[in-house]
Amino acid sequence: MRAAGWTWCLLLSTACGGGGLIPDAGDGPSPIQDDAAVPDAEPGCDAPAGPTMHTSGGVQADETWTAAGRPHIVRGDLTVYATLTLEPCAEVLLAGASTVTVRGALVAEGTAARPIRIAAADPEAPFSQIRTVLGTIRLAHTSVEDGGAPLNTLPELTGTFDLQGADQTAPTQGTLFVDHVAVRRSRSNGIVLRDGAGFADGSTDLTITEAAEFPISLWARAVGTVPSGSYTGNAIDEIAIPGGGGAQAISESTTMHARGVPYRIGIASTFGDVRVERQPGVSGVSTLTIEPGTTLRFKRGGRLMIQTFVGDSPATGALVAVGTAEAPIVFTSAEETPAPGDWLGIWFGLVPDPGNRIQHARIEYAGALSGSGSGACSLPDGGILSAAIRIFGLPASVFITDTEIVSSGRHGIDRGWRAAADPAAYDFLPTNTFRDVGAGGCQQTYPGVTAMRCPMPVPCP
Repeated sequence: MRAAGWTWCLLLSTACGGGGLIPDAGDGPSPIQDDAAVPDAEPGCDAPAGPTMHTSGGVQADETWTAAGRPHIVRGDLTVYATLTLEPCAEVLLAGASTVTVRGALVAEGTAARPIRIAAADPEAPFSQIRTVLGTIRLAHTSVEDGGAPLNTLPELTGTFDLQGADQTAPTQGTLFVDHVAVRRSRSNGIVLRDGAGFADGSTDLTITEAAEFPISLWARAVGTVPSGSYTGNAIDEIAIPGGGGAQAISESTTMHARGVPYRIGIASTFGDVRVERQPGVSGVSTLTIEPGTTLRFKRGGRLMIQTFVGDSPATGALVAVGTAEAPIVFTSAEETPAPGDWLGIWFGLVPDPGNRIQHARIEYAGALSGSGSGACSLPDGGILSAAIRIFGLPASVFITDTEIVSSGRHGIDRGWRAAADPAAYDFLPTNTFRDVGAGGCQQTYPGVTAMRCPMPVPCP
């Protein structure tokens, strides 16, 4: 095997270490090693007869890469136009800085006893990415190692997997299916899902470790597809939602699951807004449900907007954030040293949907100053009516209960509507707790009442 090892090294475009042999990736035996360190067969897998060399180019017709032919060595960029199937026990080694583009389908379904491995040929020369362009990927009992070389892209914007959906304006598409999959040592994010891409139904048991950025970065619209798994042991142990409006908004009802790590709202190159509102072509009310025990950490200046605009129309988005006393839902700052007013808060536009509900939650370090107006009565100091929670239309009920608002930069709750309604019927004070509201701020503002002047002085508890 030593002579073959030398030949494989010379055929690859990547640098070889250890006297010309490509070093082990660090997870189990690899055929590209000194034969003194490599058994003739892996447990559950027959002895390999490879290597099998694949030149850069395209897979134009359905093709199967066998276990017997392992390792399958890809010397440059590869585009898959048809279906490329990897047999259980197959191993694929990718050249440094190379990209695999899937325009058809990549199917790699191993078993617990016969897993599949995709890795950089040289762990010190990581491949760039496995990406989809109108394609799909299906993985089971597969490990993917030493990818994500960012090349000329910001590391926070790319990953070992960089996946696009077929139509960014359509409901999230199941672009990637995973079942007992491990992504290790990405030089950027582990997995990026954008432009309509999401995890396919039934995905489960995903493990991402040692990523140089986030384990997962995805559009808000796809957040409900994040599978169960383990997402710790990375540079940033959070699931990133870059944020944005339009097609990125949460337009279909979905659930943000508690996956053991916080959600980071906003990254360095984005504003950090998450919007929940129906997009064209979608019917009904789009509801974001957040599971108990979930934490959302907002970039400075970020916000959660349950409907963007203000007016008399019914809102097309709703929020159901119901935690428990033992597992509250936390909305907080992503700053290293949190402070009052780091982020804008939770905003409810238009006429809030009756389905809104916040209970057993904590909203902290919100209430950043904003230029957005409010229908509430102005205070004598003329201060802007920023708040941890802002409600711009008359709600159907007092839908926030058993919730703490802590360290707001200005007010606790801005009752920012103007309507012919008794403010006393929409009193959020008895059912919630307010601590460390900003200097000169109110626990709740006093809503404007049509055809009446604001009381003097304006109540400001």
